[in-house]
Amino acid sequence: MTIEPVLPYMATGARHDDARDEERARANAAMEVLRELIPWDGYALSAWDIGTGTHRHITLASEGYPTDLQDHMNDAFVEQNPGFRVLHTRVPHALRWLDLARDWEIQFARTSSAEEHLIPAGFTEGATMCLRLPDGRYTGALHVSWKKSAHATDEARRIIEGFRPVLARACDLLSDVQHGVQDLGPEAHVALVSAEGSITDMPGRSMGPILSDPEVLRDLIREPTYRARRFLWASTEGLCHRIELVPWRGRTTMLVEQRISWPFGLTSREAEILRLVADGMSNPQIGKELFISPRTVSTHVEHILHKLNCQSRAQLARFAVDADLLLMGSALGRAHSTSAR
Repeated sequence: MTIEPVLPYMATGARHDDARDEERARANAAMEVLRELIPWDGYALSAWDIGTGTHRHITLASEGYPTDLQDHMNDAFVEQNPGFRVLHTRVPHALRWLDLARDWEIQFARTSSAEEHLIPAGFTEGATMCLRLPDGRYTGALHVSWKKSAHATDEARRIIEGFRPVLARACDLLSDVQHGVQDLGPEAHVALVSAEGSITDMPGRSMGPILSDPEVLRDLIREPTYRARRFLWASTEGLCHRIELVPWRGRTTMLVEQRISWPFGLTSREAEILRLVADGMSNPQIGKELFISPRTVSTHVEHILHKLNCQSRAQLARFAVDADLLLMGSALGRAHSTSAR
C-alpha cells in the first residue's frame, strides 16, 4: 500500500474519535477485571500522550479520583515526585508508599503529592506501576490508592503487576498510528510534533535526514496543522520526496516522508519553477529569483504545460495545488544557486 491512500484515512476526525473510544473501552474492561480481584478506594490509569499540552498524560479510566487529583497525577506527579522518578527509571514493578520508604528511603507520605493531594482525598496508602511494552517503550502508569493501609497487601501488589502487559497495551496511544504506517514500507520516515514543537520518534521508525533537519522542521511546523497537507521536497541532489502533514490526536501533527519519483516526469528545476508560477510570479521575476534568463524560464514553462496537459499559467497553478505538486523548502534553490546555469 502506498502513502496516498493510507494517510488521508488516518487523518479523519472520526478515526481519532473511534481510536480514543477503543482505548478507553480496553482500559475500562481491564480495570473492571482487576477490580474483582483486589479492593481499592481509588485508581487512575494514565496514558502517555505527547499531544496533550500541559498534561503529559491523559486519564483513560479512573474511579475515586477527583478531577484535580487526576490532573496532578497526570502532570506534576510524573514531573516532580521522587517516587515516580524511581519507578520510571529504576524499578520494573509496582511500588507502594511503604516500599518507597523501606527500600528507597523516600518518605512518600511527606511528599507534596501525598500531603497536598492524596491524603486530603482520604488515601493513606497507594501503589504506582509504570507500564511498558515488551520492547521497553513506556506507555503510561497505573495509580491505585487505599483508605486503609491494611488493604495494600503484598498479594494485591502482585495481582496489579500481573496486569502490566494488558494495561501497557491499553495505554499505547501510538498503536492506531503504527497500524497505518506499517503499510508504508521500510523506506518511509515518521515523526510526531506536539503543539509545543517537541519532536518525538515513531517507535520502530527513523525520522531520517530530512525530518531531522531543523530548517525543514521549522518550515513544516511554522503554522498549526488542522488539515492534512502534502508537499514535494527536493534534496540537494535533485531527488524527489513526498512530505505529508497529518493532524493526529488533538494538537499533534504526524510528519511522514518518503522518496518518490518526480510526478508527471517533472524535473527538479521544473518543480521549482512550477512553485513560483503558482505563486503568481512572471517569467522575468522567476528568472531573477533563480538566476536564469526569462527565455530559459519560458522554455521550462512550455515543458511544464505539456507534461501537465494544461493550457494556461492559471490552469497550471490550479493543477499544481489540486495535485499536491507544490515544492516546499529552499534546498533546491541552494543546490542550484551554486551550479552552472
